[in-house]
Amino acid sequence: MNFLRKFIGTTTTDEVASIRSGKLFLTRSNQSPKGAIECLYNDAYASIKQTTTPFVYQLIITRVYQEGELDNHNSAYDYDSDDDDEYEDDDSSNPTTTSQIGGGSHSKDEWIFPVTEELKIYSYDKSDGSKAIAWKDLNGDLGDKFEFVIDEEVRFNDIESFMLCIYKCLYEHKYRVSSLRVNTMSELKEFVYNPKTELLTFNDLNYDEEEDEDDEEEEEEEEEEEEDDDDDEEDDDSDTDDEDSKGSPSSGDNASKPNQPKFPRDDTQPDPKGEVKYQSKDFNLHIYNPETGTFIQELESPNVELKIIDLGQFESTLFIKSLDPSNPIRINATISRNMNPTFNYEHLSFIFNYYTLDETTGEAHAYSWLVKFSGFNELTIFQNKFLASMYETLNKSKWGKTAESEYFVDSFSKLDLNKADDLSAQDKKELEQEEEESETEEEEEDDEEPLSSKIRSSKYLKEEEEPEFENWRSSKQEKNSALSVGYAKDRSYVVRGNKLGVFAPGERGLDFKTSITNISDLRGKRFDPEKLLLHQQDQFMIMSNSGFDDKTLYKMDLNRGQVVEEWQVSDDVPIVSYAPTTKFAPLTTEQTLTGISSNGMFAIDPRLSGTKMVHGTAKNYKTTNNDFQTIATTANGYMAVGSGKGDIRLFNKLGANAKTALPSLGDGIIGMDASSDGRWLLATCSNYLLLIDTKIGRGQKNEGEIGFTHYFDKDQKPTPRRLALKPEHVAYMTRENHGKPLTAFTQAYFNTGVDSKETTIVTSTGNYIITWSMKKVLLNQPDPYLIRRYQQNIIADNFKFGSNDQVILAMQNDVSMVNKRNLSTPKKVFSNY
Repeated sequence: MNFLRKFIGTTTTDEVASIRSGKLFLTRSNQSPKGAIECLYNDAYASIKQTTTPFVYQLIITRVYQEGELDNHNSAYDYDSDDDDEYEDDDSSNPTTTSQIGGGSHSKDEWIFPVTEELKIYSYDKSDGSKAIAWKDLNGDLGDKFEFVIDEEVRFNDIESFMLCIYKCLYEHKYRVSSLRVNTMSELKEFVYNPKTELLTFNDLNYDEEEDEDDEEEEEEEEEEEEDDDDDEEDDDSDTDDEDSKGSPSSGDNASKPNQPKFPRDDTQPDPKGEVKYQSKDFNLHIYNPETGTFIQELESPNVELKIIDLGQFESTLFIKSLDPSNPIRINATISRNMNPTFNYEHLSFIFNYYTLDETTGEAHAYSWLVKFSGFNELTIFQNKFLASMYETLNKSKWGKTAESEYFVDSFSKLDLNKADDLSAQDKKELEQEEEESETEEEEEDDEEPLSSKIRSSKYLKEEEEPEFENWRSSKQEKNSALSVGYAKDRSYVVRGNKLGVFAPGERGLDFKTSITNISDLRGKRFDPEKLLLHQQDQFMIMSNSGFDDKTLYKMDLNRGQVVEEWQVSDDVPIVSYAPTTKFAPLTTEQTLTGISSNGMFAIDPRLSGTKMVHGTAKNYKTTNNDFQTIATTANGYMAVGSGKGDIRLFNKLGANAKTALPSLGDGIIGMDASSDGRWLLATCSNYLLLIDTKIGRGQKNEGEIGFTHYFDKDQKPTPRRLALKPEHVAYMTRENHGKPLTAFTQAYFNTGVDSKETTIVTSTGNYIITWSMKKVLLNQPDPYLIRRYQQNIIADNFKFGSNDQVILAMQNDVSMVNKRNLSTPKKVFSNY
């Protein structure tokens, strides 16, 4: 047949290329519990067909039956023929019964894949000499791919023609024009994918969380070992636990350490094409060695070259190439937040992470690189070019065309400078005093009540408590999903499906008190809480679930254990989030709340008849794309609102314009907290925190006031301190997680108390709990954060009310309280010794 007949004219319903004989396999990474390779079709036919949509093509693998062959096969992707009934009357243009798996659709006898660049399709020679065509399993684990192994009798020219057809289909799909005039492979070169040059970003690192959870459940079912009741202090010092519980802390010294393979060398690939924005040979290149905890020089000037290349479409790459033939290092890193870029002015260096994919194991490897510049001027020039490229990537707008451009660079540029100079002598003195008072309080608490960091599990329960606790944890399909820490009654509440577990501090950490089960609305319909807010001296819990009803809040009486009121806030405005009217309102009988929609702010008064929104003080913006996401209040009722676009607004009252508007740095705000006096603002982004001083600085018109109540001078907005894990620590955690991406930070909080100052910040990512010392951050002291590793992912955490050292954390299947003294420096946690 003519393998390119479409491109010389044919009907849209014909196939445009085919390979008559081969086998279809699903190949998985070595780490997959499902096995390394699985034969889906032992005899198959590959074809490319054009759809009824112009410039859209499909790769179709069809099973071929031999005479007498049984109509079944063993496959993890096996198709249930009973499902055919569901689609019998489907008038879709594609008659194949489908199940959306693997980035395409499939039935018992056919797999269909859209021909797009995402498939990363390529041909190669297998070790046995046979030819194969491979493409990515878009919905599989990292490294999973499909392989069509071509039978030996198929001619080489036919395979080449088939791949040429693929490239032409990709050309048409991308440029939305016919490929009839494309006559040479040089015009299709951009579509020839080489897996050896895999440029990995976190968007590629999709994996099945359900499989991870299943693994956790199996380990949870193993019998827990008994612990000595008197070894708490010893455990604190050694940072080890004897439990096999899935949520137990994992020792920094004794846990297995991920090995970092040698960085792959390859000088055969072409340089990326685009406009060169920056170019230099005046630097040395170092790589981080996790075993020694130091950066080791790989290349020195002038034997290495660095370029920032604009690829178009608001994408750029950092390209570093060795000019030393004996050490052919090539780094082609897409400029993005996932690089964890860090500028170190003291050492005139730039540190970033680069990710590669091991084709053999299917595992991602993270490497931390350090670019050491010869002088401050060289670093500054590079930084300006790099941040301009990052701005365009994050904001999808041209550099210099918005007023926020300068603020963006100014913010990032000052993140690691000595910002302690911004603090007054009185500020520094207070920081020292608060730290000393904090340490004294911790010592007194430890003497009075030595709280354990161990997981609260059933073996610590009284006999009569155990059945209720196990009932709360009974469903393996349900996971802990939300945490609310009480202000008035020293209780913590954890959501698990439509159940609420109640915990309180005890001799061994947290004691399970009771559970509230079968949560439902007033009509008896099951309700799974999504957001929680304790209310009126912790007598009530205000709950919501946007998927259940996005315009209604539910008031639960915690003494009765049931929903007693439903507040329809509005007929037509969905509620995005809500907060107490003042930071310490939960300690009072105050009934009103402050709420936000995606485009406005309002008071919620449950005493109103009908809908509960107070329209007289509501603030609605004329623009409709503000994307408000989160809100925090101060002790005086000032409000900070963060948006999904990344900007922050500060208000002193409802109904008024913002006193301060802070531009976006390119990442959405997923959580907000404010110090009780409004001086400090804490914004959570996916992989960093922003600590913002709202006090108006020296020389400004409103000097000494805060941004909630007064305006900053023009171009004098506060630049945030960016709290992020060091790139080498992120790389280690990624390697430990077998190449899977770290989860976003949980919402970060200050320690909170009526008569206490904010001295510590807590958040978590994946199975790591992290605290930052305010003093160390603000005074630019070394090792500002401490870490502790657990075996389960942490879903929420917060300080015990009135304490700056006891942290309550909810993991997927456990709840715990840890003293921050049990956290360690990253050097200890990530040490290989």
